Amino acid sequence: MVRRANFLLAAAMMTALIGHADQLPDFSLFDVDDDGLISEDEYVSQQTGSRKASESEAIAKFTRLDLDQNHTVSEEELLRAVQAWRGETDETSVSATDLANSQ
Repeated sequence: MVRRANFLLAAAMMTALIGHADQLPDFSLFDVDDDGLISEDEYVSQQTGSRKASESEAIAKFTRLDLDQNHTVSEEELLRAVQAWRGETDETSVSATDLANSQ
């Protein structure tokens, strides 16, 4: 019985991951003021408001997403982070766990 439950759980998780494999996180969820950039305040507010991270965790994640260190995250930077998470490139320091937690 336990083995079957583990298999069903694993199958459900894989199905969910495969179903969203080609999707990017919705940039507009983070870019509240619709200026084409995600500010640290916007990111931290979204992460803490949805209880996905503490404030310090959200700030640390944002810092890793901000590849050019200009205190904003562009859609391109978010795309590069997703590509790194998928193993398509190794140009960023964003880990799979960080990205998964940010969605």
